[in-house]
Amino acid sequence: MINVTNKENCCGCGACVQGCPVQCIHMEADQEGFLYPIVDQERCIQCGLCNKICPLINTKDLKCDVLKTKIAYAQDEELRRKSSSGAIFSLCATAILEQGGVIYGAAFDEDFRVHHMSVDTIEKLDLLRGSKYVQSDTENTFSEVRQYLEQGKKVLFTGTACQIAGLKSYLRKEWENLYTIDVLCHGVPSPALWKQYLKEKSEEYGAGVKNVSFRNKSIGWKQFAMHIEFLNETMYERVFTKDAFMTLFLGNISLRPSCYACKFKKIPRMSDLTIGDCWGVENHTPDMDDNKGTSVAVINSEKGERLMEYISSKMVCCDVDLDRAVDPMAESRRSVTKHLNRNKFFRKLEHGKSVEELLETMHLSVFKRVCRKCRNLTKRI
Repeated sequence: MINVTNKENCCGCGACVQGCPVQCIHMEADQEGFLYPIVDQERCIQCGLCNKICPLINTKDLKCDVLKTKIAYAQDEELRRKSSSGAIFSLCATAILEQGGVIYGAAFDEDFRVHHMSVDTIEKLDLLRGSKYVQSDTENTFSEVRQYLEQGKKVLFTGTACQIAGLKSYLRKEWENLYTIDVLCHGVPSPALWKQYLKEKSEEYGAGVKNVSFRNKSIGWKQFAMHIEFLNETMYERVFTKDAFMTLFLGNISLRPSCYACKFKKIPRMSDLTIGDCWGVENHTPDMDDNKGTSVAVINSEKGERLMEYISSKMVCCDVDLDRAVDPMAESRRSVTKHLNRNKFFRKLEHGKSVEELLETMHLSVFKRVCRKCRNLTKRI
């Protein structure tokens, strides 16, 4: 039976919940707001399947090499404008939909909680577009994917690398009609922080939330902004470096414990494609940089290569060396360093402190700053 004693050893993918044959496991939020599996021991039949399909217990080292790395963006300017970077997800998703398939990805619900859902039309793809910097609840989507695969439908499942690992571990075999895309991930911040942040913004602007964009490009891709529209037609917009939620997220203080010991950031990955922003493109391929969003696509499998070939006529792209497109020291390729005040931050969040008060925990004492410098020096050595 699954038993999480060290929270670094649970990524919250939900594979154990969806794989339980007697449905005796459910996900429950802890005091930090992250979901963990809870077992009803009276109903458990001790089959051990939950342990067999946990991707962290059964981490696999891939023996293959990256096939290719490309930097690319969609030729469709409007599609690119609506996307976080170069709209490669949108092109891939449209390709699968054109073949009668189904797309799974992260979306907001009516309360702007992030969860996974499916769409089967191009018109509904807007629900899945755009970055959502909160951990998504996979709910029952793994079992839904299996049903579609058994029916012979093509399925494209997108998510973080740990969610892709969870899905594949749940399925327990390869399916030719399953395509997977993971995103270059910094880490996932607390849903409890996100709830608190939205509550305060709604109170400040005097209305409920109508729409959210984490990556608004009104002032460009490189200086993207948090953009929130409210039901009373007012609007909040701040460049990401000035927004409290993004500061806490990128400052590594609000992340899930497993993000500080991620087992899934190594490249190549279990997905067919790994996509994300091509930061630094101006330094190595300046002709692909117009500040409208350029993606990197790491091709991990032959299926991923076929999918990129299928959409090739609809994008501008070129081959590039992996380490030039995604720096080996980037936090999308290695675990992030835990902020020294993380425990203090979550104690304040649990006690209902405002986001502005939570921001204060980002500041380190002189002693902690010295400790951090020593630790970073040790790592480099």
